[in-house]
Amino acid sequence: MNKPLRKNQLSKSARRKMAAAPPSPVDVFKAEAAKAFVEGDYPRARQFITQALTLAPEDALLHAELASNFMQEAKYDLALRHLMGALKREPTNPKWLSGIGTILMLMERYEDAVGFFEAVYQLDPENAMNVSRLVQLQMDLCKWEVYEDQKNKLRILDNDPANGDPFTTLLYVDDPAFQKKRAVTKMKKQHKLADFKQRNAFDRTATAGRRIRIGYFSNDFFNHATMLLMAQHFELHNSDRFEVFIYDYSNQPTNAYLQRVVKAADHYKPVHAMRDEDVAELARDDQLDIAIDLKGYTKGARPAIFAFRAAPVQISYLGYPGTTGLPTMDYFVADAVTVPKEGRRHFSEKIMYMPDCYQVNDNSRPRPEQTPTRADMGLPQDGVVFCAFNNHNKVSPAEFDIWMDLLKQVDGSVLWFLAGAEPLRANIRKEAEARGVSAERIVFADRCSTPDHIARLPLADIFLDTFACNAHTTASELMWSGVPVVTMPGQQFAARVAASIVSAVNCPELIAQSVDEYRDIALRLAQNPSELAALRAKITQNIPQTPLYDSEGYMKNFEALLELAIERYDNGLKPDHLHLD
Repeated sequence: MNKPLRKNQLSKSARRKMAAAPPSPVDVFKAEAAKAFVEGDYPRARQFITQALTLAPEDALLHAELASNFMQEAKYDLALRHLMGALKREPTNPKWLSGIGTILMLMERYEDAVGFFEAVYQLDPENAMNVSRLVQLQMDLCKWEVYEDQKNKLRILDNDPANGDPFTTLLYVDDPAFQKKRAVTKMKKQHKLADFKQRNAFDRTATAGRRIRIGYFSNDFFNHATMLLMAQHFELHNSDRFEVFIYDYSNQPTNAYLQRVVKAADHYKPVHAMRDEDVAELARDDQLDIAIDLKGYTKGARPAIFAFRAAPVQISYLGYPGTTGLPTMDYFVADAVTVPKEGRRHFSEKIMYMPDCYQVNDNSRPRPEQTPTRADMGLPQDGVVFCAFNNHNKVSPAEFDIWMDLLKQVDGSVLWFLAGAEPLRANIRKEAEARGVSAERIVFADRCSTPDHIARLPLADIFLDTFACNAHTTASELMWSGVPVVTMPGQQFAARVAASIVSAVNCPELIAQSVDEYRDIALRLAQNPSELAALRAKITQNIPQTPLYDSEGYMKNFEALLELAIERYDNGLKPDHLHLD
């Protein structure tokens, strides 16, 4: 049998002829499409890919490139159609399966999407990005098989920390060392500081004798949890001491929250169409002293702005409950409960310690004019209502086991569970039945407007917190509504927030130090109506007298910490952990 000739066995003349051979028409179309794609001319790129497909209709990669092209314009239906074409030609290619899952996820077809990620997990189990998306969707759907091989999934994610969404793992596991490693590695890979032409010199004068220029960066200036907490915050800044800039990289239409923020600020900068580097440059031109990131790694975050150094002092605040891993992020705002001294090693930032709870709140929020009845919400008139109003993707079997045990021990009680979509409701009913609890004892609450949501909170008797990621905004809303929040602080910041909130209302009796104590506190309150009533009265009395809703006092402390941070910079000192005397 003759062996095929290798290129190095050919004569020099033959090799020159091979090198000079013109590219095929398909290759020409591919090259032109790639050029148009880079230039952002997606329609022209599609024309070339389509021409190539007429010559090579079975080329799966061409179908995938056409799908990628439509993705750039968020034309998900067309992208899905063409990626399905690639899959038809290569049915076991994990790239196409994962891509289809991603498109379906963007289309919010979660039930359909999760099956594709599950298939990739079987074909390419070490794919960390796929595992991250699989975990995210299974948690979003309350499909708790996600926890059956949790150790293996965490190993995969740990082996490739740069891939995947850091926020997903905050919900999945209470491990601050794991979270920090992922954040730091992600930043090193995605934002190589050497490539950012980083400049440490700023064209500014020291702040002594002038107003301190602070900038808030976010895309959440609308009816979002962050704005529910801090809408009043911007109005309370001392205008004699601080000049406030808003850098808004959303493309939201005008709304009441945005109008309130714009009115309170000195300068409003809509920057959604600007590149990260240009936003940082704009902030430098504005001669900011302090840049405050309200996003971290939540939806729409732009951490590269802070990798480029928007200001001499940069602070991560409120939006993301964990370290950013950015060496250019100087401070993280916390308190002694959320970040005790031994927890500092899990942050790349230095800690700015608020003297009470780190969480800002708005004491100008009006009380609801009308409240619904239990009958309106489908709740029993006399039975104990345990409330689970955290986002459902925070709930794991660990909490749910306890909640079902409580229902068994407290006759006539129900679990009021926040879940709008039917697929995840079906999964919760299934989990209840598997634990010997009738699905009828789960009363589902729909998503609704913020005023309607706040109005219904007092109908609950006892709020049951989640473990890896606590109630945050929800916890302060419930305490403001007079509802006891039973919580158990964990290890990472996200798992300690509710304990900080409860402490700030001077109700330490609601904080458990073990799973058994968590169960015992909830059970005791449920079985002792007089104790529960007394505790609710205490919370109601304490709200106006304790720090959680002392918005004015909070701002004074917050501004004092900002002054300490910029004073250190002006004095040539490196960032350090900051406390108020």
